[in-house]
Amino acid sequence: MGLCGAGGQLMDLLLLDAMNLIRRIYAAQQQRSDSPVEDTLLHSQNAILKNIENTQAKHVAMVFDGKGPTWRHHLYPEYKADRKPMPDELGQALPEFIRRFESLGIACLLYDEYEADDVIATLAVKTSEHGGRVSIVSTDKGFMQISDENVSLYHHFDKRILTLDDVKMQLGLDPHQLIDFLSLVGDTTNHVPGIPGVGPKTAGSLLDQYGDLDTVLINSELVKGKVGESLREHYRVALFARKLVTLKLDCTLDLNLKKLRYKKPS
Repeated sequence: MGLCGAGGQLMDLLLLDAMNLIRRIYAAQQQRSDSPVEDTLLHSQNAILKNIENTQAKHVAMVFDGKGPTWRHHLYPEYKADRKPMPDELGQALPEFIRRFESLGIACLLYDEYEADDVIATLAVKTSEHGGRVSIVSTDKGFMQISDENVSLYHHFDKRILTLDDVKMQLGLDPHQLIDFLSLVGDTTNHVPGIPGVGPKTAGSLLDQYGDLDTVLINSELVKGKVGESLREHYRVALFARKLVTLKLDCTLDLNLKKLRYKKPS
């Protein structure tokens, strides 16, 4: 995938987590609108254009989840089993959403075998590795695992950039520990199991003491009480959870960055 624009200049990239944005807007419109789908389309369009204006990004992509099943479902059929299904009227309207966004010069990406998170992560990391600056628009803090000096996470509804300090303030963790934290406690949002009896406070204490998941498990004999017993009995759960909560950075996208060039309508 090429990462350079004309003349070899590295270009900034704006990546929008489509359903994260659209479903939150739709939920709000259900409470206040007689035409929630139509108003969701309008508000989503305005949100995208506002983010383009704020970032001045030259390349933009609205990334949708594929139909699946994804590689995570093949590993764990119960993945996202408790996720509330998309309302039918919204799901039926998505093709029109995509047509509208594309008519505004915004590329829309969808790969049936990949979740949007993995596509976004692959694009963001590859761009960052080449020195490009990336803004990810999503409320999903899981993206903090790939945040660096070139990759930032923007919370559209709070109107603020989520910095590396947010992870430290909210969870008491360094960003690189986020994967290991979720591996211990699980990810209830996606129905990913964790080690029984290990909650956020305990997981944070273990990572403070030992640094990372592998070291926690290696030293589980030193952990007293029921927590130690659970670590020793269920360590495979944490190792399996780590596979599920880690963003995939090598999706095969068959995509040239030129496709993502923002084409402002004349």
